[in-house]
Amino acid sequence: MTRPSNAPLRFVAHAGAGRGAFARRWPPVASALAERGLEHLVALTSRPGEAAELARQAADEGARLVVAVGGDGTLHEVANGLLDSGRRGGHLPLVGLVPAGRGSDYARGTGMPLEAEALVDRFARALDGDSSVVHAVDAGEVRYRPTHWVAGRPIDGAASELTSRWFVNAAGMGFSPFIAQRVARFPARLGAYLYTVAGLVTIVDWRDRLVELTWDDHSRDEVRVESVEVALGPYEGGGMRVAPDADPSDGLFDVVVIGATGRLETLTFAWRIRSADHLRSRQVSVRRTRSLTMRALDDDGPIYLQADGELLGRDPFAFEIVPAALRLVW
Repeated sequence: MTRPSNAPLRFVAHAGAGRGAFARRWPPVASALAERGLEHLVALTSRPGEAAELARQAADEGARLVVAVGGDGTLHEVANGLLDSGRRGGHLPLVGLVPAGRGSDYARGTGMPLEAEALVDRFARALDGDSSVVHAVDAGEVRYRPTHWVAGRPIDGAASELTSRWFVNAAGMGFSPFIAQRVARFPARLGAYLYTVAGLVTIVDWRDRLVELTWDDHSRDEVRVESVEVALGPYEGGGMRVAPDADPSDGLFDVVVIGATGRLETLTFAWRIRSADHLRSRQVSVRRTRSLTMRALDDDGPIYLQADGELLGRDPFAFEIVPAALRLVW
């Protein structure tokens, strides 16, 4: 049942996520909520950025649990809205997720249940004070320069002052943002192969970049890279095990640096990453850190950023871990 705006349980849903996944996923959840008689309010998004606004509003109105219904991008927006409310001194509710997106990599990485009954059971227990279903998880904060275009796609932004955004699963620089923008353009009927095809198309015309990486111990590396992935969770890109040992609650990023490789080896990464076989390459390294800065050292133009699959802006970048930033229910 749906209740007025003081309902303790709020759902922020992206009805267009995941090739119609919302239309398939929501009815069983709604049925399970009705069976338990849980007071709740559902808000549907109609434009980019609205999920963050709705989550912030829910927090400001005192909601105890705010649930994202959608993919990693919806969770990304909800987390940003809630953390923004917390930064302003507002109430920070529990966070839930009903996976209904193309990739749903965060759900895959945490091992949360997918069945409607199990999810609603966890939500009910959390509202009843059962701490066993509440998990403190980290977030990353990244500062970057906003821009009107990212990886060849227009976005809302202004190429001026640095700004910041939180992310919950992973952020990528190099060819990663180009893959993200192509995923958004490619036909959904490609299904599980969507990210692989986008990766192959991107890698064909990609050129490595010379960058400077500065770590939390102040050491610096100057290296040519194909891509740099800053991971909180193990999966990206619809099930690709980019950082298989990443733990979203250990207070550290797992940074995967894919160095300059031959074109053939780079192309093989499009499917090797699904099994984490890419880590066997001598050109791939993983380092754990609490912070990272990155900037281009060559003259080949901006390096772009995606976070949780959302296109954000350009270099320079500064990443900081925010330990136990959110309390996630599963």
